[in-house]
Amino acid sequence: MSALKMQLQDRPRERLIAHGPEALKDEELLAILFATGRKGVDVIKMSRELLSRYVSLKNLSKASVSELTNREKGDAVKGIGKAKAVQILAALELGKRAALDRKQPGTFEEELEKWAREFENEEREFIVAIYLDRRGRLIADDRISYGGPDGASLDAPYLMRRAVRVGCTSLALLHNHPNGVPEPSSDDLYLTRCVAKMLRVLDIGFYGHYIAAGGKTVRIPEEVQ
Repeated sequence: MSALKMQLQDRPRERLIAHGPEALKDEELLAILFATGRKGVDVIKMSRELLSRYVSLKNLSKASVSELTNREKGDAVKGIGKAKAVQILAALELGKRAALDRKQPGTFEEELEKWAREFENEEREFIVAIYLDRRGRLIADDRISYGGPDGASLDAPYLMRRAVRVGCTSLALLHNHPNGVPEPSSDDLYLTRCVAKMLRVLDIGFYGHYIAAGGKTVRIPEEVQ
């Protein structure tokens, strides 16, 4: 059935207007983004094909434009070119950012939860610095290191300069383990000791070093810090 043959009340756009976006299924929301299907296949069916190929929106959000459009590798769905692929990824990224957005700074615990959620599906390792005032309230946070699946290196001089510049009284480090295992490595322990020592020289407190894995955070024990 083509989009032109759909009953008016069954079209995704009209359903969204009448009932709101929360009433629509995943394939209907994708169909609104795509607007058109391909020859012989309506936009709803094409959207279902894509969801079936990637199983979940979580998996789809991790795809690249080339993966979505490269049919030679068997990952792509016919009818989805670069324009549609870009629309999908942009919409999914906006959804992730909306879930993490807030108008007022949260507590330190909320900040950890935010980063744990953001890193849950990451395939690369990152290091984050969380800067706090004397009452333990959030001043700012920084993604200060971008790494690969096996690790990320810290630019310690930059971290120290940044800590002084924002005027924090203490800070915490957090990095993610893409493999989902929260156990600290020997490199993690070494980094923790080095940062703690440098911060003592600057008279800045160390709120701890945390590992984000599987959507949760674990603090590296006090005795190694």
